[in-house]
Amino acid sequence: MYQEKRPTCITVIGWAWVIIGSLMCFSAAMALFSSVMIDHMSHMSPEAQRNMPVVFRYFTLLAVIQLGVAITGLFSGINFLKLKAWSRSILEILTWVLLLSILTFVFYLEYRWLFMSSEHGPRGFDIIGAVMSVAFIGFYGVPLGIMIKYLRGDKVMNAMIGNTEHPSGADGG
Repeated sequence: MYQEKRPTCITVIGWAWVIIGSLMCFSAAMALFSSVMIDHMSHMSPEAQRNMPVVFRYFTLLAVIQLGVAITGLFSGINFLKLKAWSRSILEILTWVLLLSILTFVFYLEYRWLFMSSEHGPRGFDIIGAVMSVAFIGFYGVPLGIMIKYLRGDKVMNAMIGNTEHPSGADGG
């Protein structure tokens, strides 16, 4: 009789975080390279240094923080696949942070879009922003919400402590 060693939801969530962590590592490395280039370009001209948006002054710090989060997500995703209990808590925290970041970004984007469309856009332009926001939440927020649901679910909790439910008759009793 077939016995499930690792629930499918653990495999999906674990691999999702391995992929997310890997992509974030690559993105952070590119951001670090960009910060070196931006720093070099800003030293060429004192005017460019004065007019630089404030985010670029902290670009290196943000890239290092992203790299730390990426390595944490990657390492936790790998250990989640190995059913290490501590990794579930870390992945849940990272998933909540990512979900809240996405929602914050969507609300900021919608605010900026409405502000821009009320002053400069054609009539009905604000509807496009609302559709984009709903789509963004649907594409990114809903899967993260589902991931949180499973991370907090009994199947994952039981697998983490070694008490996965076996199909009837598979446990020999």
